[in-house]
Amino acid sequence: MNTKSNRIFFTFMLLLIPALMNANNTFNKKYIIVVALEAEVKNSNIDKFAPIIYTGVGKVNAAIKLYDAILKYKPQLVINYGTAGSVKGKNGLFHIDTFVQRDMDVRPLGVLRGVTPFSNEKLPKQNGIVLGTGDSFVTDFKKQLEGLTISLDLVDMEGYALQKVSTHHNVNFQSYKYVSDSANANAKDDWEKNVAKGTTLFEEVLT
Repeated sequence: MNTKSNRIFFTFMLLLIPALMNANNTFNKKYIIVVALEAEVKNSNIDKFAPIIYTGVGKVNAAIKLYDAILKYKPQLVINYGTAGSVKGKNGLFHIDTFVQRDMDVRPLGVLRGVTPFSNEKLPKQNGIVLGTGDSFVTDFKKQLEGLTISLDLVDMEGYALQKVSTHHNVNFQSYKYVSDSANANAKDDWEKNVAKGTTLFEEVLT
């Protein structure tokens, strides 16, 4: 290769490298993964796919941490992964289709349980896998879900809030929940035994 060709080649590479770096950054920012607790992805390698945001437990923590993360990473997609209790005997990993705020209960004002009063919100139609989110760990689903007129499949403590924040920012949202317990008297012990068992299935979703 002569001197002129060398100059052309190196000039081309100098122009190409920043473009490749920007393309890589764009890929990294394409989506983020949101998880409540590190224990739910213990010993997994999902951080190789995208940044992981740990929110902590509950709707308020989930909303605050995801709101800040969207402003920071500007993702095109938010993917939530976590554990959930099953109220219908389901097992495995599920993609969530419908989100309900199960602990919003203003029935004395004539509002259906699960609907925020003085808003344009309505109880969603039954569609696919329905997740009920609330700031309580469910150990007696018949008692704790009393009065809901929509049938839930799973219960958790963050999903609804994460979906709400993503919609507010016009960011696409997906949620995958691994069944860790049956939302009954054994829920605590079952959750502790199964909290990290769903990561292999979730990694298959990401690949």
